[in-house]
Amino acid sequence: MDLPLIKIINSGNLSTIQGACRLGFQDYGVPRAGFQDKISAQLANWLVGNDKFNSLIESYTNYFEFEVINDCSMGVQGACSEIRINDQSVPLDQTHHLRDNDCIQLFNNTNGAILYLAIAGGFAATQVLGSTATDIANKLGGLDGLPLTSKDILKGSKSNTTKETLRIPEGFPHRGYFSKNATVHVIVGPEACLFTELDIDTFYSNSFEVSTDISRVGYRLTGHPIYTDAHNIPSKTTFPGTIQIPSSGDPIILMADGPVTGGYPRIGVVAEVDQPILAQLRPGGRVRFIPCLPEKARLREANQCRWIDELYHKNTDR
Repeated sequence: MDLPLIKIINSGNLSTIQGACRLGFQDYGVPRAGFQDKISAQLANWLVGNDKFNSLIESYTNYFEFEVINDCSMGVQGACSEIRINDQSVPLDQTHHLRDNDCIQLFNNTNGAILYLAIAGGFAATQVLGSTATDIANKLGGLDGLPLTSKDILKGSKSNTTKETLRIPEGFPHRGYFSKNATVHVIVGPEACLFTELDIDTFYSNSFEVSTDISRVGYRLTGHPIYTDAHNIPSKTTFPGTIQIPSSGDPIILMADGPVTGGYPRIGVVAEVDQPILAQLRPGGRVRFIPCLPEKARLREANQCRWIDELYHKNTDR
């Protein structure tokens, strides 16, 4: 039976319960949803002995606060600069064992945008179409398909504590994701041929600013408009990482909750391996694009998965 685990005091900005992607339903217009920064999410779950894709909290916030209702173990990763338990700062990058009535405050003063909060055993959430990930637009998964709000009480399984304290190994590359500016690799898009050589040169030789118009649906970039005579095309398949060029000329990068079709030219696709880096950019940050062959992107993705898998295997071997 699920137990009440935490009561949210301050939910900050957009906070949702997320889990594994909702795959196989894009033909029906259902976005993938799931973690925006899968590396940080998987590390948070690792800290409390969970499977990689257990349900946890994803929050675009500078401040998140909750009260513990029943003893549990917590792992925090992503863009978090300080953790306080009962007003006392505690180390980052390790498991914390919480007691009834503890007050937890999470601060984000980094250049990153998203923090992740995992509890041992995972949060109880509604599973829809094979995933607990929250899709706000379609009100699927999570907590009734809605963003989390102050006073929400989240439940979890009885296996909500772990006796072991785990620590992210020194030298692990995860902290490098939270820089103000980033360079990401892009695979050429199906409609890249609709742009002139000058357009393509503008796209790859300049850095773009992340606007205030960001969400789990998409990030809009500004600074170097790219124009073409074919801004409106028949609707085509899209997925997270797709870079579209609308009539404004300001690129839009689709994110986890982005639509599954779109009618703007697809100039490129951000390599999946770099999408966590992209997701962590704040408004005002800048992003530069580097062209990349699909086989090189797949190799980098395989290497990234390998070091996460090795970390999980070490935990299993204990």
